[in-house]
Parts: sequence; C-alpha cells; structure tokens
Amino acid sequence: MDGDRRTPAAAAAAASAASVLDDDNLLREILLCVAFPTCLVNAALVCKRWLLHASSPAFLRRFRECNPPRLLGACVGYPGRYRFVPLPRQPPELAAPIRRATSCCDAAFARRCPRIKHCRSGRLIIEVFRDGSFNHPLVVPVLAGESSTVLPPTLLSHAHRNYWERRTQFTEMFLPEDGGRDGISLVNLWKDRQKVYAEVCILRSGRWCVPDMESEIEPPDGTVFLEMLPPVHGKVFMVTNSGHTVGLDLAAGSLFTLELPVGVRSNYMLSCAEDSGIYLVSADGFQLSVWLHRMSGDDNDAGWLLLDTFCVREGQACTPRAEDSWVPPRNVCLDVVAVGDNADFVFLDHPASGTLFYVHLRSRVVEKVYQRGADECGYKRAAAGHVRVSPVMMIWPPIFPARNVRREE
Repeated sequence: MDGDRRTPAAAAAAASAASVLDDDNLLREILLCVAFPTCLVNAALVCKRWLLHASSPAFLRRFRECNPPRLLGACVGYPGRYRFVPLPRQPPELAAPIRRATSCCDAAFARRCPRIKHCRSGRLIIEVFRDGSFNHPLVVPVLAGESSTVLPPTLLSHAHRNYWERRTQFTEMFLPEDGGRDGISLVNLWKDRQKVYAEVCILRSGRWCVPDMESEIEPPDGTVFLEMLPPVHGKVFMVTNSGHTVGLDLAAGSLFTLELPVGVRSNYMLSCAEDSGIYLVSADGFQLSVWLHRMSGDDNDAGWLLLDTFCVREGQACTPRAEDSWVPPRNVCLDVVAVGDNADFVFLDHPASGTLFYVHLRSRVVEKVYQRGADECGYKRAAAGHVRVSPVMMIWPPIFPARNVRREE
C-alpha cells in the first residue's frame, strides 16, 4: 500500500507541473518551443484546452514567426517522370512526414506520365492525360491517410486554334495561399500578334466560375514568353526573353509590365517577401544575386534593390563538397529552378553534370541533393526544358484533429 503513495518530493513535483500547465500564458510559451507543426498537432491531442490554445489564430501567427514551415524536400524531374527527393540531414521529428511524402509521391507518379502544375503548403496539383482528356488530381503527400481528389473539368472561353497559338499560349493552375482546394486559380495567357490577353477562372464550392476577366496589354516589341511563374502576392508573372516581365494581377484583373534589374534576362525566379514586395534571385554563371522590389498598391515601378550577391563556389559546402560534385567548363552556368518564400533558399540545376543543388542563402550552405541518371540527362532543353523542381513544404496552417482527443478536461 505504501508503494502506491506519492513521496513528498513526487507530490511537490506534480503540484509544480500542474501549476505550470494550468497557467495558460506559460502553456502557450511551452507550445511555442515544440518547433514543428507535426509536434504541435500531437500536443493538441492531449486535451481540449491544449487544442484550443494550439489552434487559435493568434497563437498560430506567433508560432509561424518562431518556427517557419520547414522544407521537406522537392519533387524533381521532367513532365512525365518525377520523384520526391528528401532534403538531406533532416531532424528526426520530420522522419514520419518525409516517409509519407515519399510513399504518396511514388504512388502518384507511377504509370501516370504526370506534369506538376503547382505545389504549395504540402499539396500538389498534378496534370494527367488519360482517356483522351486531362485530369487534375489534388494530392496531399504529407498527410497520413489523405487520398487524392480530382478537380472538376476546367472552363476556358479561349481555346487553341492553330499551331502558332499553341506555342504562344500558357495555361496553369495555382493553389491559393492557404493551399486549400477552394480558391484554386486557372490562369490562361496567350499572344495574338503583339498583344497579350488573359483570362482567369476560380474554383469555388467545387465549381469553376465562368472566366471573369479578359484583359490585354502590348509588351515591348519582340517579347517572347518562356514560362509562367507561380503567383506572388496575387500576381502571376511571365518569364520573357527581354528585360521585362509581364504580370497579371489576379484580383484587379489587369495586365502590366515590370522592368527587371539591369542585366537580368531569363535565368531568374521570384518569391514572396513578407510585406507586399517580391524577391528576385538570378544567376550569372556561378554568381547569385538577390533583389527586392517593394510593390504597394498600383506602384509597380518602385525599382529594384540589390540585397546580396553570392558565389556558389565559395559557399559553406556540406559533405560531399559542392566543388567536388562537378567540374564545369567556365562558360557553363547554373539554372535557377526554384526559390523559397522570402528568398530563404534556392534550387540550382547544373545541366552539364545533371546535378541539382540546394542553397540556403542566409547561411551560405550548399548541398548536392540529386544526381540525374544517364537516361534523364538525355533530355534536351529544346524538347523538355530544364529540370523542374517543386519544393514540398510542411502544411501550414496545421490541420488539427478536432475530435478524438485522448481525454476530456
């Protein structure tokens, strides 16, 4: 019987723990220290009170500031053949979501010849050609037991009419900022002689709206579209062959041109800044440049500010060392293929060696993350374009299981 009784020291420790955990302010500070959204979800399972604190919007804003969503890896490849590549040296807390992402992506990419349309907040829109038409599954690789859903057929008023138009038309799907299904945008841009036209459909409540805009603009002479980039603060940008990019404001329904930094042509990617601005990361040989453009209201001409320059060869290389991973000719450059929000990281492709590198720009860490095989290196840029990289981040905001808590208060 005496063995069932708590010693004074144990009773004092239990009382001390209770006094801490019963203090809501202290509890929130403790929850801020769990570091990963997956751990936060597990903590929320303890009881309804913990769930209430962990899922409150104010707390989630603080948690994101202290613990930004982590990069798990990237879907790497060409249209028709992708694979999920985990980022090296991840903490053990991320082992489970990485395993789920790998397994789910293997299943999604098997025997489908897909093309990834967009990846955001741990979710993927995949385009699959099947039975004479295109289907668009929405895949959530990092959620256990989450099955993919197929988006409804798209609505476009402007259809391909001839071979030249097919070469000058770009149609993409983009997830909203929260990564959810409601609010997916279907963006269609095309050129007719010197003018550029655009239309947008929005998926709401399981249905595509009728295209609600058709705006036009005349970019500088000789402008050729190369690629449509994912939205940045509600604006879609086209990579061109000139020193300008053509932008589409999804909310205002208007097209505009934005002059690029001096010397920047087509080897760049854009990402969101914390405010309304945008980052641009460009590469010239092995030299990276990071620019910031603050965009407020209708002011798209505030100019670019050069924030940083960085030679990849001089970065802090993790083993195997970056300089040991290639022996490039002097005239061969790196391709910028993906950039994280706030220009936190960049993926660089080295076509000569078929090597993909991850660069954390603030810490100057350079890591080799993927080496393409001989069959993959055989793809020609003219036929398939450069390697495509879709970074897979942890889901934000986290999805809390509101039911099935372990005990009631």
